[in-house]
Amino acid sequence: MLRQALDAAEQHVQQQAEELRQHQTTERTPLMSPPTEVVTTRQGGYSSTLDGGGGGDSGNGRFSSVNNHRDYREASDSDDDDDDDYLSEGNDDDWQSQGTSRSSLSHLREVSDSIFLRVWKTIKGCFILVVNVENLWDAPGQGRQINRRNHCVVLLWFVILAASYTAERTTYKLIVDRTGPFRLFSVEMVAFTHALMVGLGMLISAIYRKNFSWQPLGIPLVDVGLMALLDTVHMLLVFLTGYHVAPTLTVILSQFTLPLTALISQFVHPDGYFKRCCTRRNESSNDERITAEEEINPRIFYDGSVGTPRPGCGGLSVEHISGSVIISLAVLLAIFPSIYTLIDRNFFIYADPLPLMTAYNTMLFVSSCIPAAASQLYKEHIFLQYKQPVQPDHLNFILSIFQFIFASIMSPLVYTLLGFAAADDWPTLYPSSDFGKNYGDGLRCFFGTLDEETQMNGYYDDANCRHSLLLVVLYAFSIISIGVAVDKICNAGATKVMYRGVSAGIILAVISLFIYDMHIPYFSYGAAIDSLNLVCLMLLIVGSEVYHRVSLQDATFETGYPEVENCFEEGMVLE
Repeated sequence: MLRQALDAAEQHVQQQAEELRQHQTTERTPLMSPPTEVVTTRQGGYSSTLDGGGGGDSGNGRFSSVNNHRDYREASDSDDDDDDDYLSEGNDDDWQSQGTSRSSLSHLREVSDSIFLRVWKTIKGCFILVVNVENLWDAPGQGRQINRRNHCVVLLWFVILAASYTAERTTYKLIVDRTGPFRLFSVEMVAFTHALMVGLGMLISAIYRKNFSWQPLGIPLVDVGLMALLDTVHMLLVFLTGYHVAPTLTVILSQFTLPLTALISQFVHPDGYFKRCCTRRNESSNDERITAEEEINPRIFYDGSVGTPRPGCGGLSVEHISGSVIISLAVLLAIFPSIYTLIDRNFFIYADPLPLMTAYNTMLFVSSCIPAAASQLYKEHIFLQYKQPVQPDHLNFILSIFQFIFASIMSPLVYTLLGFAAADDWPTLYPSSDFGKNYGDGLRCFFGTLDEETQMNGYYDDANCRHSLLLVVLYAFSIISIGVAVDKICNAGATKVMYRGVSAGIILAVISLFIYDMHIPYFSYGAAIDSLNLVCLMLLIVGSEVYHRVSLQDATFETGYPEVENCFEEGMVLE
């Protein structure tokens, strides 16, 4: 019995030990799980790990908590890594976006800079293409594109010349008509504005070239003053009388300067007709005379060819003489109504309340061409005499200053002529004692502060001060544009194109002023006089074309420079 009880107890202990070993093996199994499960748990989620560790006893719960803490640390580490990866990825995205924005901005800047650079280069190239016209017309062509470019550039300056001449003639008439009693002050304003604009152009050119040195004129200042004096007399007469001259006649009659230069040259030219007749020469000085004439005019001996100067005609050819005669005929027909008014003062009373005043002022307007022609010939004489290069802008600047000074001095002397031939007692219409008042009112007129009452009733003539200063600026600018266009066309070697540009400007100016004449109550002479003016315009254009069919002899000369002293002569160098 005892033996059986001991065997039963031993089996029970072995059974319990076996169960205990099995239980321990079962408990340790989760701790021996492969790493792949942990990875799967990290990827699957933190909750699946917690749910997978469920158990009932304390041991299972302890191991489950350890596993949970391990998984929590692993999960937290993984979350930190994810956060780091997210932050790194976010930072990379931010830097990438910022880099992209910066690169796009830099790209836009580069594109805009390249666009502006291209535009600037294009504008600069076009400007150089237009301005650089040195001998391009007569230069040998290097292809169809080169010739086309040359023609286009000269054509552009041709258009600028015609438009500038039209603007100059039109704005002149508008100035004298609007300023009325202040047209003498207009001369000073024009001279001052022209000097100011030329001076600003010289300053801009000096800043651009970084060269502020003043080059000498090459001619005496006294001669420049005499040129300015003749130009001032011309301007005073033109502005004094232009108020009472028909608009279209202001264009036609101003062309009388060309025949007058041909006429005056017969008195001053060495081969002039009147100079040869009035100068006695003996046979002994004949050879010297011929030699001197050959130096001035190598083609003095007439051979009958086209453009050859005729002997005793002041260096003019048949074409020049014929053109001068045709232009003179056009001017004579244009002033025919004024001449007839002097005979029968009441014939044109239907068109003009004071036809006699218009006639006298028209004749005085024509006489203003005399100082203009004298000034032109005197300038040519001075340039040939001193044979020095002259800067055109410097000369124009000094001439404008002198003109302003002379106009300020001479204006009180000719102030009474504002009422010339307006009545029997016309000197009392503008007495010299009112010059100071007129000067002050004129200044206020140009700056737009003069009252309407003074404009309409303050003087014998009415005034309309609106846009007067703007008209003066446009007038001065058009004068400068004409000079620049003429210079560019002549430098291109297209002198005949320049003359045709002036002819085109004359036609356009007459048309524009004829339209202006239709909108003012005065100078309505009817279809007969208008047709006569049209014939005068046609003759004027024909005469200009005939005159400029052949070029005048070029006034060329060798520039003379002072001799440099020889520093190596005997006695100059000390041993």
